[in-house]
Amino acid sequence: MSANELIKRSVIIGCAITIVVAVVFSVWFASMASTALLLTPILFTVASVLTIKVLTTPSVEALLKFNGAFMLTNGAKLLIFLVYFVVAYLSMKGEPRIPFVVVFLLLYLFFTVMDTITLLQFYKDKENS
Repeated sequence: MSANELIKRSVIIGCAITIVVAVVFSVWFASMASTALLLTPILFTVASVLTIKVLTTPSVEALLKFNGAFMLTNGAKLLIFLVYFVVAYLSMKGEPRIPFVVVFLLLYLFFTVMDTITLLQFYKDKENS
């Protein structure tokens, strides 16, 4: 798979997750929905696309460069997610905080695993060709 195909797949998955979160929280948990909760999947999708874009560029092909770039992008993503989480959490009052924390942690886990699998698949395909 090419880098552009992986980015398209990541965007499609991110859009699907955003729609699912929006529908679930607008239909069943409307009282607990918040703007930050609905923006969270979009943030994770954008971060995933940027990670794939940065780590699949030809200049990151050498193993040492890849390891450094991987750690740098994951550190930057973690810092951005932490700032977003703290600001969003502190701006909420009461009841919506619990679903926000649960959804945030589930999305973080899902997108971290998805990014790792995507990058492993990209480099495995590249190695085989």
